[in-house]
Amino acid sequence: MQQYNYYFSNDSVPFDTITTTHEYKENHYPIVVTQPDPSLKEPKYDWAKGTWIENAAESQGEKIHALQEEVKKFQSVIAQLTSIAQTQKMLATLIATKKGESTNDVNRRAL
Repeated sequence: MQQYNYYFSNDSVPFDTITTTHEYKENHYPIVVTQPDPSLKEPKYDWAKGTWIENAAESQGEKIHALQEEVKKFQSVIAQLTSIAQTQKMLATLIATKKGESTNDVNRRAL
């Protein structure tokens, strides 16, 4: 009888290899058909994303650093968007003023 190796992963048991005579073609919680990347120290399957992730505590520092870099990128984008919005508001005010409208009218329309 043929034996198949699969991988068990849930919150209680992040990773375990199981052998069965039943053949799975796709994942069936908590059984995963694809083997985790061998570079993962402590693999755990992320069921929401459908991928293996690192669950080792020592890798948390790397994850925090990567998240900090992402936050910096988002802060930069937010600053750029804020600058663009301010520039657009100033341009609208200049255009409206040139047309003879008051600044208060322009500001009311912007709200």
